Parts: sequence; structure tokens; C-alpha cells
Amino acid sequence: MTVELIRWFDQLNRKDVELAGGKGAQLGDLIKAGLPVPPGFVLLTPAYRMFVSANDLQEKIEHWAKRIKPENPATIDEASEAIRGLFDRGTIPLEIIRSVSEAYARLGGGRVAVRSSATAEDLPGASFAGQQETYLNIKGLQPILAAIRHCWSSLWTSRAMAYRSRQGIAPEEVSLAVVIQQLVAAEAAGVLFTANPVNGRRDQMVLDAAWGLGEAVVSGQVSPDQWVIENNSIISSTVACKEVMTVQKEAGTATLPVPEERREKSVLEEARVLQLVELGRRSEAHFGFPQDLEWALAEGQLYLLQSRPITSLFPLPEPELGTEMGERIYISFNLLQGILEPFTPMGISVFRNFTRGVALLFGVKVPPPQGVSAFKVAAGRVYLDITGVLVKPKTRERFFRILSLVDRQMVKVLKNLIEQDQRKLQVKEGAKIRLPWKFILNVMARIKFTLIAPHAARRRGLAKMEHWLQGLERQGGRLQGLRQRKHFVEQTLTRMIPFLFGHLGPVVIPGLVLRFMAERKVKEWTGDPSGLQPVLRSLAHNPTTEMDLELWRISREIKAQGTEVSARHPLVIQFLEKYGHRAVREIDAGVPRWREDPSHILNILQTYLTHSEEEDPERQFREGIQGAQRAVKILVEQVRQREGKFQALLMAMLLRRLRALGGLREYPKFYLVRIIALVRKVLLEAGEELVKEGRLDKPEEIFFLDLANLKPEVDLREVVQVNRSLYNREMERRAVPRVITSNGETFYAAPGSTEGALGGTASSPGVYEGRVKIILDPKGACLSPGEVLVAPGTDPAWTPLFLSAGALVMETGGIMSHGSVVAREYGIPAVVGISEATRRLKNGQRVRVDGEAGEVIPLD
Repeated sequence: MTVELIRWFDQLNRKDVELAGGKGAQLGDLIKAGLPVPPGFVLLTPAYRMFVSANDLQEKIEHWAKRIKPENPATIDEASEAIRGLFDRGTIPLEIIRSVSEAYARLGGGRVAVRSSATAEDLPGASFAGQQETYLNIKGLQPILAAIRHCWSSLWTSRAMAYRSRQGIAPEEVSLAVVIQQLVAAEAAGVLFTANPVNGRRDQMVLDAAWGLGEAVVSGQVSPDQWVIENNSIISSTVACKEVMTVQKEAGTATLPVPEERREKSVLEEARVLQLVELGRRSEAHFGFPQDLEWALAEGQLYLLQSRPITSLFPLPEPELGTEMGERIYISFNLLQGILEPFTPMGISVFRNFTRGVALLFGVKVPPPQGVSAFKVAAGRVYLDITGVLVKPKTRERFFRILSLVDRQMVKVLKNLIEQDQRKLQVKEGAKIRLPWKFILNVMARIKFTLIAPHAARRRGLAKMEHWLQGLERQGGRLQGLRQRKHFVEQTLTRMIPFLFGHLGPVVIPGLVLRFMAERKVKEWTGDPSGLQPVLRSLAHNPTTEMDLELWRISREIKAQGTEVSARHPLVIQFLEKYGHRAVREIDAGVPRWREDPSHILNILQTYLTHSEEEDPERQFREGIQGAQRAVKILVEQVRQREGKFQALLMAMLLRRLRALGGLREYPKFYLVRIIALVRKVLLEAGEELVKEGRLDKPEEIFFLDLANLKPEVDLREVVQVNRSLYNREMERRAVPRVITSNGETFYAAPGSTEGALGGTASSPGVYEGRVKIILDPKGACLSPGEVLVAPGTDPAWTPLFLSAGALVMETGGIMSHGSVVAREYGIPAVVGISEATRRLKNGQRVRVDGEAGEVIPLD
């Protein structure tokens, strides 16, 4: 049977990646779209495999590939050198030589470009740009065969292997085709991005151009001319001083100086720029995704040499709205929760159903599996459309005041965005909503009762939640069949928000409002707003603080008993009965609970056993209470002296209520997570049912599905495989925008103030100098006393690490996020909301954490 080794461009399309590699498949599609592409053919991947087989290389390649340790670059270099040596010594089979010779003759001979085209490149998730080799101005059969061998070998360069390792692509999964294309004797060449790769805007294109072949632009040897085009109009242009250019020589290419008279001359006229923009628009429309195109100009004719997806763009939130709604502004719900990682698909589905409950409050019925229109998903993260809230100035300012409690960086970004372009608020709103006046009046009545009798209101609200939850747990234990379980999950999630808001809201909202009032009155009546900070230490009725203190007490008892830390220890069992519903990234239903895997709790207890009594958090908590009581007396006395007795009485009442209610802010999340844990239990039972039916392989695979996927008699394993792959890829993403617009513009952080400093949000006062310890996951992590904890974000699972930390730095969060609250409880400085802090800082680096200015200053 004859093996197909050659295909011409017009015989290929985007589905032929396994045969022609990413580059070859894309070129075939460009021709089918009627775009100008120089003619050529592809030496297909079976030729690569034939060469490997004929020279008995596969086992040797796998031997060296297995020796690679991604964290050790030396092992990658060693493997690359060995594998490329095997290719250099191999013999190209005659069948391949014959096929290439015939195709080259049919192309007309002459000068060609020989380009690598790997099966794992130019893909929506990984471009692999520049990872394999390209050889220009090759003429004659033997030089072409030598270039082909070098292209095959370049599949195993150090950079290509390291890139594949980061993308999770196994060595045996890749192969390589080779593009042989008629060379364009370019007078000018460059790159066109059909979306702005710097700011992400899909309504802008960026064009780079330089003299000669495009190699100097792609390799970065020359500063090119640049144009930014928006809505078919050039909004900015830069003519650079182009000192060098890549040109053809008799064989190969050379880099030569640009003639003096052309160095500062524009490479392209406006008409040519717009002509390229039109080609880019056609390419993007054909592929359905923003493209990175290489182009060339020869004898007045424009050619496209390559088109690949721009993989660096952050995905647009979905579902997208039509342009008739105007431009939209989205904020990251993940970052507001201190979570950099993506949600599992089922975790997203759970929150989508929560939003249906919110809609019901306002008289809007949203049928399952839909969520409210403001609920969006991008890159596995949840985003919220807040455009409507920003339109009216008064509403916007109220929203900013509330948001500043969670993420001041986000507020700065939004303010800058609106100041730069007021057009972003010229939107048409969707359906009108009805205010739930009866519900609001009931909540207000309960808030009034809370202010009069805070302790009684707290006990009543918590008792109501406990009674409701226990009823749900009994109901969940009686469910039978997939249909009942799915219905229970949807109904529970929809009912949860109204119930939670109706019974816990009245005891939590006053604490938040009182804090606003206290901050304003302390500043107004004493002139020093910092005097309030000690009052906020060691607040009572905080379930997260209580949980951590309980763990400490258990560690002391285990130490006194001299017994082993074990999941079977009665005290650990008792702890998990109360707190086992919690987890790392606990608001994601797809994440296992401590009850399922208590290893994290056992590790904390082991760590606590090594701590001395001087680090006793109970003692710190008691001292915090005493300090807060002193601070209250000082503030009241200051107000008495400056403003009089009546204002002093008001201040005393205000601070007493704040102390009684301020710690309750963690309770909504505490109960939310209990409900998520119940939903997870029911879904795992549904997963077991699907396994019995042969539709899943493991019960926990259900968390890589959406509730909408749970239909009768459908094999769900392929959906799980696709979703798990996307989820795993997104777990590698280390930068997530705080704010994104519907045209793709992304904002990761507000501009900093001090030169060299990493700017964020000041969330716990004080200044501390120490060594950085970067921790990405609290499981099994150790922090030496006094180290500066640098983390992507934190939730209750991280709390025990705060006991050793000298200061806290987080990439996400705001002054009311979990890490900030705990940092203030423990009296350690904290700065949060520093984009990519875990990358910009290094382990062992000495830094100054200024929890008042909101900056982290590297000291070495």
C-alpha cells in the first residue's frame, strides 16, 4: 500500500492538522478562502514517521524524552542534543526523496521557503510560534532535503520540548510536516494582528512592516513601522528607524544595513495598509478567530505567508451580547473571591443556578439551565456584567464604595477606564426589573431588630439557617434516580440565595454599614481614620477564626496526649463533622471537601505540633480583644473631648454594635459552602448512577459536566474528556484580568505609584521586612516563622499559615477578602491585589510590605 507523502495547498484544509501540521493546514484554508498565498506543497507527517521508522529512532527518542525534568533545563538541553544528533545521522528513504523531487519540479523549481509545520502548533490553545525552524531562499533538491531534515530535527529543540512540556503534550503525541513554498522576493514584509495583542481589543488591528524579507521582523532584529487601525481608520502610526533588513543572497539569506535614504521612510502607504487590513479581516472571518498573519509585498502584489490564531488573547466572556446592546464592562468574580484558578464546569453550573435565585428576587423568571444575563464565563472563570450599574453616576459611586471593600484595585481600574472613554457607558439596557418591595421591607424590619438587639438577631438568623439546612440534608438523603437528584440540585440552588439573603442578610448587612459609618465618623470626629483599625481586631462570631482556634486546641490536646495525628482520632472526627464541608477553593462544587480528603487538615495539625506556646492564636485573639476594648475607650474619649458627650455616646454605641456584628460577614459564605457540599454529595451519587449505566468511568467525572449535560441515555465520557482538557489547560494560566470589556480590552491592575514598587491594595496596616515564600497551594505547604507569604489568593484552608507569616501578599482580593480579614485578626501587614505577584517576586527575596501604602518594595 502506497503511503501518501505529498499534498498541495489546495488539497488541504484546517481539519488536516494531523497530516499537514498547523501551518500547512492553515495555508490550505487560506487558499480555499480565496486569499493570496504563494503556491506550494506539504511533505506530510507520514514522511516524518517513515524517516523515524527507517532509522529505528522512536525508542531512542522516547528514551531521551523520559529523562527530561521540566524543572531542570540542563536535562532538556542534553536530550535535545542527543535526539537532534540522531536525525543528523539518519538517512532519508528513497521514496521520500522521489516524492519531494517530483513535487519540486512541478512547482517549477527555483527558490523556495522550507518551513516546519508541527501537529501541535498554530492551534487555538497553543501557537508554538517560532518553536521549529524555517529556512528561506533554498534552491535545488539536495539543499531542500537538508532543510527538511533540519525541520524534522527542530521538533526536538530545547525550546520546543520545554514548550510542549508546559502545555502538557506528551512526546509521542507530536509529529511534523514540512511546508515547501515558492519564495516571494519581498520588497517589504511584516506581521498583521487582527486583534490588538497588547490590550486585547478585538476592534483594533496592529500592523508591523519593514524592508526586505519578514525574518528581521519576526526575529526582532529590527524595529518595524507600526500602525494601529480601528474601524477601518488608522488611529496611530509610527515610522521607525529601520537599521537592518533580511535579503536574499545566492543561497540562503543575509542581514544587511538598510540604505540611509530608506531608514526613516514609511514602508507602506495608507492605501496599502488598508488593503492589508481587508486581507486580515477576511482571514479572521474565515477562521472565526483573531489571526496573526505574516505577509509580504513583491512587485506590487500582497501575499499571505502564514495565518495562525492569536493564542495570547484572553477569551471573551460568553455568552456574548449583540452589538445593539453597546459595549459591556465585566469584572472578575473569581478574583473577588481570591481565586485565580478556573472553576470546574459543574462549579460554573452551580453558580449559574444561584443567579436564577437572584433573578427571582427581582421578579424575573430564568428557566434552567440558563443564568441571568449578567453571568458570563471566560477561560473557565466567572465574570459579571456590571455595565448597567455604572451608567448612572450616583449608582456608580455607591457601587464603587461597596466594591472598594473587596478590591480597591478593581475600582481604580474601572474609574480609569470610564475617565478615558465615557462612550463605554453609552449602552442600551435590557429588560426592566421589579424591585421586590415586600421582601425588601421584611429585610429592613429584620435589620432594625438587629440594630436594637444584635445578639438575639444573630441567634435567630443562624437558627433559621441551621433548621433549613438540616431539612435539605434529610431531603437529599431520600433522593432516588438521576432525574430527582438533578431537580433537587436545581431547586436548592435557586432557593438558596433568597433564603440566605432573607435570614442572614439582616444580621450581616448592619455590620458592613456600621463599618462604613464608623470609618466616616472616626475620620470626621477625631481626624485620624487609622484609630479604627485596632477596634476591628479579634471580632467575635467569625466561623473561620473559630475554626482555626479549634484546630489549635486539637493540636494542643493531641500533643498533651502524646498520640499520633490521624483521621481516626476522635477530635479530628469531631472537627470534620462541623467543618468537613470546607475545602481549598471551596466555592467550587468540583473540589473535594475535607470530609472526603482530610490530608490538608492533618498536615495543619502536624505543623501546629511544631509551634511553641508563644505562637498561641488563642492568646493572640484574647490580646486582640483587650486591645480593641482599649481602642474603643480611647476613641470615645477623643470624641468626648472634641465633639461633646452626645457624639461620644453615639460613637460608643456605634463601636459596640460594630464589635457585635462585624465578625458575622463570614457566615453567608460558611452556609453557602455547606450547601455546595450538600450539592456535591448529591452529584457524586448521581455520578455513581452514571457509572453503573456505563456513561461515565468514575463518579467524580460528573464535575466536568454541566447540569444541562445530564440527559437520559447519553454517553458523557467524550464531553468529560474535552472539558477536563480545557480545565487542565486553564489551570496553567497565571494572569487573569480584573476587568474586561466586550471588545476584548483587558485590565490586570491599576497603575502603580512608587517607582520599582509592586502596587496593590492596602488591606492590613503595618510595615514589615522579610524574605519571600511563594506558596501556590496550601496542601503540604510549610512557612517558616517571619517569612512573607506570597500567594495567588487565600480562603479558609490557608488560615493556619498566617500563624507563621510576617506579612501577606496576594495577587487577588481586597480589604474585605478572607486573607485581609485574617491578616488584620493576626495583626500582620498585608497588601493584596498585586497582579502576578507570584511571578514578579522570587523565593528568598527580601521585600518591604507596606500595609498602609499598599505597596511591596523589593529590597534586593
